[in-house]
Amino acid sequence: MLRVLFLGENWYGSCARACCYALRRRGCEVMDVDAQTIFPQLRMKSSRVALRLIMKQLIREYNQQVVDAAAQFQPDLLLAFKGSYVTAITLRELRRYGIALYNYYPDRMVFACNTLLEDSIPEYDCVFDTKRFWDGDAGKRIRVRNSVFIPHGYDPEVHRLMRVDARDTRQYGCDVGVIATHVPMKEQVLHELLKLRPRLDLHIWGRQWYEYCRSNRVRECLRGTALTGVGYAKAIHSTSINLGILGVTPEAKDETTTRTYEIPACGGFMLHERSPEVLQLYKEDEEIACFSSPQELAEKIDYYLAHPEEREAIAVAGYRRCVPAYSYDNRTAEILRWHEQQQQEGSEVAAAVTDPSRKPEASEARSVGSPKRRKPEA
Repeated sequence: MLRVLFLGENWYGSCARACCYALRRRGCEVMDVDAQTIFPQLRMKSSRVALRLIMKQLIREYNQQVVDAAAQFQPDLLLAFKGSYVTAITLRELRRYGIALYNYYPDRMVFACNTLLEDSIPEYDCVFDTKRFWDGDAGKRIRVRNSVFIPHGYDPEVHRLMRVDARDTRQYGCDVGVIATHVPMKEQVLHELLKLRPRLDLHIWGRQWYEYCRSNRVRECLRGTALTGVGYAKAIHSTSINLGILGVTPEAKDETTTRTYEIPACGGFMLHERSPEVLQLYKEDEEIACFSSPQELAEKIDYYLAHPEEREAIAVAGYRRCVPAYSYDNRTAEILRWHEQQQQEGSEVAAAVTDPSRKPEASEARSVGSPKRRKPEA
């Protein structure tokens, strides 16, 4: 049985937890070190200031726990989901134990610059990246040994079809819903939408909207902080049109997000910002609907609110496209297959070295050369 030391946040509904449990369903023996047992999630400004004062000590404590867990568990591989607090020193120590080191990186690589990740990312044997390309100078500053594109997915335990009752409908029901962390680009899209449709029944949930949203029109639509777990799935199911708005910054704009997979997996109708990647995943106007501007967004909302049967048919088709193909069970299976392939190639090369009469194949000879580095696309 393959032993996996997993690093991530284990709260119900997190992508990290989804991967951890998917590995167990795949038959792996998994020991997880939950970062939230060390780093509390605080909201009050005074508490966050106090936390910063002891952050270096907490990072040392966390990394010692990781090393201790590896020494006791003796894993075959380590899989860090982002691994924000893992240091390069810790990874070098684990490599001395012969542990394969992997990172499933869910964010823009440009945000790793000037953090612990800038030093730790190059230490992983492979970075499984949810983005097809890197932004800005991240490719010049951060080098990786190997990089493989593996998108986000959905958690079959959380993102699933479920019944909603009258209480759920009162709490979550709306014509148009957004569940996302605030970024200025998303706020701008919603502000322009509300200028075009000021009476729109729009509900917004997510982190940092109350702190950073400047548009009064948008603020009137805020309904609460981040939804997670069952509440998240119920809100999607209770919403007529779920928006998938891309964002971050103009220089680092996503083509998909976790919502790209989670909304269809919950059976929700998704109106997604148009991108080349999302059009490779779903058929437009058959499995999802798309928009490229606030004007088109407003027009699509008008149309699909007026055509509930067509909306339902698209939601059903989107669900069938997504489930089970885009699950984290399949994403982690890709990671395990890559690991097995590397182990097999390593064994073949080792056999060639110990057997002078056997010449390695060309592919084997490449595997013992310089590490492969992925360059960002233009």
